[in-house]
Amino acid sequence: MDRRAPVDSQDVWNKLQNGLDIAYRREYLSPKQYMSLYTYVYDYCTSITLSTSRREGDERINANETVNPNRVTGADFVGHEMYQKVEEYVSAYVIAVREKGAELSGEDLLKFYTTEWENFRISSKVMDGIFAYLNRHWIRRELDEGHENIFMVYTLALVVWKRNLFNELRDKVIDAMLELIRAERTGSTITSRYISGVVECLVELGIDDTEGENKKDAEAKKLMVYKECFEARFLEATREFYAQEAANFLGNEGTVTDYMIKVETRLQQEDDRCALYLNSSTKQTLAGCVESVLIANQLEFFQSHFGHLLVEKQDDDLSRMFKLCDRVPNGLDQLRLSLERHITKEGHEALERVAQEASNDAKLYVKTLLEVHQRYQVLVNRSFKNEPGFMQSLDKAATAFINANAVTRRAPPNAQLTKSAELLARYCDQLLRKSSKNPDEAELEDLLTKVMIVFKYIEDKDVFSKFYTKMFSKRLITDLSASDESEASFISKLKSMCGYEYTARLSKMVNDTQVSKDLTAEFKEKKSHLLGEKPIEFNVLVLSSGSWPTFPNSTLTLPHQLSSTIDVFGQYYNEKFNGRRLTWVYSQSRGEVTSSAFSKKYVFTVTTAQMCTLLLFNEQASFTVQQISEATGMEGKTCAVIAGSLIKNLVLKSDAPLEGEEIPMTAVVSLNDSYTNKKVRVDLSKMSLKQEAVRDTEVVQKNAEEDRKSLISACIVRIMKTRKRVPHSQLISEVITQLTGRFKPKVDVIKRCIGSLIEKEYMLRVEGQKDVYDYMA
Repeated sequence: MDRRAPVDSQDVWNKLQNGLDIAYRREYLSPKQYMSLYTYVYDYCTSITLSTSRREGDERINANETVNPNRVTGADFVGHEMYQKVEEYVSAYVIAVREKGAELSGEDLLKFYTTEWENFRISSKVMDGIFAYLNRHWIRRELDEGHENIFMVYTLALVVWKRNLFNELRDKVIDAMLELIRAERTGSTITSRYISGVVECLVELGIDDTEGENKKDAEAKKLMVYKECFEARFLEATREFYAQEAANFLGNEGTVTDYMIKVETRLQQEDDRCALYLNSSTKQTLAGCVESVLIANQLEFFQSHFGHLLVEKQDDDLSRMFKLCDRVPNGLDQLRLSLERHITKEGHEALERVAQEASNDAKLYVKTLLEVHQRYQVLVNRSFKNEPGFMQSLDKAATAFINANAVTRRAPPNAQLTKSAELLARYCDQLLRKSSKNPDEAELEDLLTKVMIVFKYIEDKDVFSKFYTKMFSKRLITDLSASDESEASFISKLKSMCGYEYTARLSKMVNDTQVSKDLTAEFKEKKSHLLGEKPIEFNVLVLSSGSWPTFPNSTLTLPHQLSSTIDVFGQYYNEKFNGRRLTWVYSQSRGEVTSSAFSKKYVFTVTTAQMCTLLLFNEQASFTVQQISEATGMEGKTCAVIAGSLIKNLVLKSDAPLEGEEIPMTAVVSLNDSYTNKKVRVDLSKMSLKQEAVRDTEVVQKNAEEDRKSLISACIVRIMKTRKRVPHSQLISEVITQLTGRFKPKVDVIKRCIGSLIEKEYMLRVEGQKDVYDYMA
């Protein structure tokens, strides 16, 4: 049994009060004094003897006695009594502090408040330690039992401070804080510690002893006093301040650049302000408030100056505007539209300036397109940080001015939509065709990479493919590719963007040339003894008919110098590949003839038809065009063009003038004895490129239209087979979506293909639903 001497509660409290006075006067409290005070609390709480001097036996519980759980024990009474005395002591102290500051205001009040708060907080921490035993036992039990208005000792001190001091001075304190912040915003230097001290106090005043809540809810509860008492008023004051500042600036007609710099400065200042003396939870809300007033409410002002900044190429200011408008919802929408319209306009104007020349100059055309795109690609990259919406604006604008512009409008009506694809293909041909002006490998690779930028926006990629394939075939046939590596690299680029199917023909053509080289070498090795004592230099390209463009068939009777070699090769090929049939394409064949008929010896590069014509003059001095036609087997018009090309090159002469590209069939043609040329090797095979280009365009246009109908029909069947039943509008939409990567299908063509497929019974209209189709297996 505990035989400790009875404890007098009043005597204990007097000693505790003396200790608390020392703590709240911020005087030194030695460890010995501290432990003595702690012991007083312990002894007092563990003693059941009250100041009324009860007898020990009165508190004894009989073993047979039933205990009432709601019974108030002596320990309960002691704990409650001490708790009340602590609350009364702190209340008296806080009221005394409040009375000292009652007449203060402004910065003096903030200085007083923060100083007293800091002292009070430290002293209350000491008091909390002294009454730690009370916290752990009586107060803990009260909290566990759900009793309200009971707090841990330190929290009790905060509750008393809030009730007896803060609530009384709140409006004056918050007013003083807001006035001090306003002074700083207008350029004055302030003591920020006064504000941060109050902020720290407000956050602590939100603390409580609630347990079991999740972390997020507890954090929100902790900040409730700060947000309700200060933050709400602070944000409203911020809104009013910046609304007035914006109105004053715009009313004085300040420039958009100056305004943006001011907004940037203000945003940074508020960010710094939050970091320096506000709670971090305010940062996002404060930024949103300033952004709303200075940016969102002024979007029209930004938008009205965006176009001018684009025209003046003020990229730094454009970047500044982008960053600011990106901070508010929907802030970039109108800027994206403005950028798209501006780039489209710039592209059209740039092409308008070079339209006449660029119509027949693929290099100039592509160079102009790239200059416009490069300018705005750099802008989007640097100033707009490759933001997807701005990238899309650039893509839409580039698609618009690349596919339809002043250059394309100069083309015939049926070729306008495909003019860009044609010019881009011709530019590729210029780059990849062997010439004295070819760039080095690295530069060529860079140029081809830039070509792909334009190619990306070409809507009629199928037309580009046809033009490119035709020109590629000519480079391979004439061995005029500048670089096999560059050719392969470009095919790889096309494949990466459009897929394997798009480049399958090109790859097969390359393979044919490699196989043909091996085939020619094998032929010469095995059959050279059959070619005579002086065989002609002979190389063959065996082209797969399904992979190469269709070449015009021309009848031609070869001289024996050529026919004998061709016959031997034909026999060899038939032996090697039984069942295959060779068709000689004379229109694509080239050769060299050496002439000794002029003042000096020349080596002429000629077409097969030109060669057959020139070799006739080994037999006699002159022929009529009609005679040449009969001797070579060429059709009359073709013969007239071939003879005309030799006359235009001055190798032959005629007694009649040329009629365009042709010479009359009755004209007498003979060798031009006075022919001279500085070069020894002369290429006569370059017929009128202009006429050839026109023919190529017409053929490609016609073939493209037919191929598109086939592709559209196949796409429709594919969709119908998958879906079985499809509404008309959905079918049109899906066809366009699936084929847009190759070309942009026209709705009227799709409708005609649907009609054709209905006639062929691939599909039918659902009875009673004219706009719905069923697939017919």
